[in-house]
Amino acid sequence: MSLNFEDIRPYKDDEYKKIVQELFEVQPLMDTIAYYLPELSIAEIKELLLSYSTIQEFQSKMVCEFIDRIIKVSVDNFSYDGVLRLNKDESYLLLSNHRDIVLDSALINYCLNDRQYNTSEIAIGSNLLSEPWIKKLVRINKSFIVKRNIPKQEMLPASQNLSAYIDYTLKEKKQSIWIAQREGRAKDGFDKTNPGVLKMFGMAAKDNLLDHLIGLNITPVSLAYELDPCDGLKVPELLKKSIGEEYVKAKGEDEMNMIMGIKGYKGNIHIQFGESINEEIKQFNHIKNRNELLKNVAGVIDREIYRNYHLWNSNYVAYDLLHSTTKYTEKYDENGKEKFQDYMSGKLSGIEGGEQAENTFLQMYANPVINAEGVK
Repeated sequence: MSLNFEDIRPYKDDEYKKIVQELFEVQPLMDTIAYYLPELSIAEIKELLLSYSTIQEFQSKMVCEFIDRIIKVSVDNFSYDGVLRLNKDESYLLLSNHRDIVLDSALINYCLNDRQYNTSEIAIGSNLLSEPWIKKLVRINKSFIVKRNIPKQEMLPASQNLSAYIDYTLKEKKQSIWIAQREGRAKDGFDKTNPGVLKMFGMAAKDNLLDHLIGLNITPVSLAYELDPCDGLKVPELLKKSIGEEYVKAKGEDEMNMIMGIKGYKGNIHIQFGESINEEIKQFNHIKNRNELLKNVAGVIDREIYRNYHLWNSNYVAYDLLHSTTKYTEKYDENGKEKFQDYMSGKLSGIEGGEQAENTFLQMYANPVINAEGVK
């Protein structure tokens, strides 16, 4: 199969200035930049953007400044750990749980940049690229495109090409990659690796599948938001699915989730970088069945994500309320409990579903506790 990454790859350094100048014409984007950089005029913003000679420099000096300001406005305390265990000379396939459309990968790159590591390339679904300028913006931010909602006959070649691109990027370009453990956010808070994602990675395997997966240097990352600004928006979809009905997204719903995720209040956030799972998955070299192998590797990734997930007040309160227990009362006080209940009431205001909606909301926050209990 001849490989062609032109329609999915991120932009290169020598394309940066041309694309930036095209983005200057996009008023909503320029307005957003001006909102977060009020000390600069539009002319100064344009001059600053054109002063960068590489995409890494643009990310390090402009994008990370943006993330810093988002954190200051919408997060109480932001912390991360484990970055320094990564070797700067190696590339990693950073596989994380998926909570927020934009911020998951942005915050991981913010942490890497904070420790002077090269930022990772980012996998993004084509379904999120509703406007041509959004596609340009993400590709200038080291994003490569995962084709979604394509005709059935195109799915296999698209997956093979994507697999080859990931393999090429990690091994030839020596560039780390971020990708979510499953397609779409875990809206119910139940983080679980889809073996289908690992199957896609394996399409580029020349011979032994396990050796190929080891060569990708899969490293789980756990993202823990104390509060999810989009939690209320997720409830109607979860309620529909719980009764077996199909949920149809409204026009602009993904975009609304992106904006809410960026601007909304998140409480505390902790990101824990794990270690490469290579040593652990070597024990599966006796498994000959591909599906069984992928299921076992997915299980290792899940355990690492659960083990490293930082549980917050919101998680413990939700668990006790959902199960009518006092199991975790030492983890929070009455004030913390009331605060979360008030928060939940506010988020569910106007949402139909009564007790079922409340249970769905609580489950979203309780599931990380249930998962962590499973690996103690």
